[in-house]
Amino acid sequence: MKKYLSFALCVVTLLALAACQRPEKQVEAAAESFLKAYYAADYAAAASLCTPRFAALVAQGAEDQESLSADLAQKIKEAVEQTSFKIVTIELDEDAASARVSYDVYVPGLEKPVRKALRLQLEGGTALVDGIE
Repeated sequence: MKKYLSFALCVVTLLALAACQRPEKQVEAAAESFLKAYYAADYAAAASLCTPRFAALVAQGAEDQESLSADLAQKIKEAVEQTSFKIVTIELDEDAASARVSYDVYVPGLEKPVRKALRLQLEGGTALVDGIE
């Protein structure tokens, strides 16, 4: 009987740990998807991963890009293609309703990466980007 109770306790503990990790994994996946789209200058895709308020700001990037000369737009595209990022930390607030994701941006020509952060809101089982710091 003790063997079964130990097994059941172990299973419950593992399930509890998995449940605790879900918001963090969800936040990480949302941040990763947003950053890939954003740094590929796919602002429509990036905006689809945002809260409505922030999506409007991100979508503005697409409109701004359309007003650039073809030469400048090409130079920006080339620079963006050489830019990369790496997620550094994920911090959930106490009630797991929001999170902050720190990431490093590696820009060609800079010796050190630039540290930035995303703010995310967790709503209805979905993590949405709500700002860039």
